[in-house]
Amino acid sequence: MGRSKLVILAAAMLGAAMNAMAAVSESDLQIAARALSFMTNAPAGTVRVGIVFNPGNPQSAADATQLEQLMAGGLRVGNVTSQPTPVPIDQVGSAQVGLFFLTEGAGAPGQLAEVASAKKVACITVDLAQVRGGACAIGIRSGPRVEILVNRAAAESSGVSFSTAFRMLITEF
Repeated sequence: MGRSKLVILAAAMLGAAMNAMAAVSESDLQIAARALSFMTNAPAGTVRVGIVFNPGNPQSAADATQLEQLMAGGLRVGNVTSQPTPVPIDQVGSAQVGLFFLTEGAGAPGQLAEVASAKKVACITVDLAQVRGGACAIGIRSGPRVEILVNRAAAESSGVSFSTAFRMLITEF
């Protein structure tokens, strides 16, 4: 196989791996729900989860559809049942939800951060760059190893705080 074919093959494999990593899995949702249970003001009962997406971005729209399917019928973890509600990014201000789940490529992260802060609603995502940038308070990843990131400023702004024992297990910055 020629060098150019190997480069193309490697690029295709890397692209496929990145797409697989970006997709939200049931494991991601289970970890997210468990992380939320360690909040000092943890949600309980049925929680409407606003799946924030950009209808103009195919990746974001696909992630929203996948999340909605994973939560269909109410994803139950512990004493919380999540009910998905799709929320286009331009409608976050009017969303009546108890939690935001930001899809990758949703855009307008500043707008979501402002709404989450004003409404005191936690925001969670698998897009760790959005957590590092302050758009979301909590970022989770289930593979290849479990990671939970918390943006301290975004968390405080949106009224999110965790038990001391849990804070020892996460990366907080």
